[in-house]
Amino acid sequence: MKNLSNLSGLDGCSVKKYFVLFIISFTLSFTSQAQTGLFMRTQYWGNQLEISWLFFTNDKKVIRNPKFGADPLNIQKEMSQNSNNVATITQLSGGKMSLTWGDGRKQTINVEFKNGVLSAFDGGLCSKATPFAFKFFQDKKYSGLASYGNVTRSVTMFLGKDGKFSTERLGSVSGSGNFSGAAAATGTDSGTYSIKGNTIIFKYNNGTEWIAVAQPYDLGKQDIIINDQRFKVE
Repeated sequence: MKNLSNLSGLDGCSVKKYFVLFIISFTLSFTSQAQTGLFMRTQYWGNQLEISWLFFTNDKKVIRNPKFGADPLNIQKEMSQNSNNVATITQLSGGKMSLTWGDGRKQTINVEFKNGVLSAFDGGLCSKATPFAFKFFQDKKYSGLASYGNVTRSVTMFLGKDGKFSTERLGSVSGSGNFSGAAAATGTDSGTYSIKGNTIIFKYNNGTEWIAVAQPYDLGKQDIIINDQRFKVE
């Protein structure tokens, strides 16, 4: 950042140039710090709601749909095993954010900020993720959809206050999502789970593990968002 305390020897154009550079540098630094952490992004396609996640790091990295949770973020694993969803912010100015993704693709998108905090990203609304205020659910049953690749199965899931869970899958339809392979198993499964912030780790009795990014549903209900799906409490 330029030092603006010693501009007495510069002409008007030079002072204006340094001032513009200062504003750009300050804006990039300020907004990058303000948006650090996990955001939930929502966008409607017709009447279909799309849910995704964005994690912003202190060193101007963006991780789309973290594969290994967010509490804490495992940036080394994300970069090695989820690199196509990891980007570096190369420029931020005038409502535009330039990104270079892990596969080399360059992209410039529209962004918006409200009170210095990210509120829109590439046409989708963004909000700071709401962490869970507890470690375990209180013996509640949820129903929703769990997706893996192009297969989506309806799921009934019981989450106990003892840290145990059980799931029952009831068929499949064509769809998309970002659940791990463990979530796509058929039949009935069970195991233990733990919650930390916006991360739920499901450990199945068969030895597999499913790490999900999640948050409470924020419209006054007891529902939850897990990865890209809403699970309704029964």
